[in-house]
Amino acid sequence: MKRTTIVAAALVALAVLTAGAGAATRFVIVNVGQIKPSVRAQLRGHQGPQGPRGPQGAQGIAGAPGAALGQVPSAVNANHASNADHATNADNATNATNATNATNANNANTVGGQPASNFLTTGNRIGTNGIVKAAGTAGGNTVTLFTVGPFTITMTCTKTGSGTSLMNNASSSESNSELDGTLVPTAGTTSDVGHIATTTIPAENNDVNDDFEAPSGAEAILVVAEGVNSLGTDCWANWIGVR
Repeated sequence: MKRTTIVAAALVALAVLTAGAGAATRFVIVNVGQIKPSVRAQLRGHQGPQGPRGPQGAQGIAGAPGAALGQVPSAVNANHASNADHATNADNATNATNATNATNANNANTVGGQPASNFLTTGNRIGTNGIVKAAGTAGGNTVTLFTVGPFTITMTCTKTGSGTSLMNNASSSESNSELDGTLVPTAGTTSDVGHIATTTIPAENNDVNDDFEAPSGAEAILVVAEGVNSLGTDCWANWIGVR
């Protein structure tokens, strides 16, 4: 009985020593399965730094084409507008019902709220097509400057040893027409509407206003410039006006 007690005490002491030795031993965990699940649930770590950016992926396939742009009812600002009912500002407008500001407008019903009939066109321009030049002769060289409605304007350039002279004449195919302030009862009769007397030096008349009226209501108002012995010719004339 006494021996049994001694042996048991020795076994207890050995167990204590073994447990202490085990507690001092370090183990390397190589698998998460080595950690008790209830312990794993209590483990918390810190987020690590962001990893390097990966390589760019391959380009995707092209998308389907979008629907075509139709008519635009209203465009406040447009560089190009094929069709627009209203365009406040447009660099180019092919067709526009109303265009407040447009650098180029091929077709517009109104401009600045005004119909096209309120504006002059190239068809309203009358006169010479730029400067008309003529060489002088002793007998007088007559050239037609232009014809507008019933009115015809000519220039006669005369050059002699005494110098050069110029005569502008007007006529009308309607009787009783007013040709620059002169009533001409007979159709086809010419009337002096500007001249430069014979001279050997350059001379000119400029900023001269001439007007023509006929009984039918035809009319023309023009600004005239004319000269001799200049612009590289004996006589020249430049008429421009509206009707």
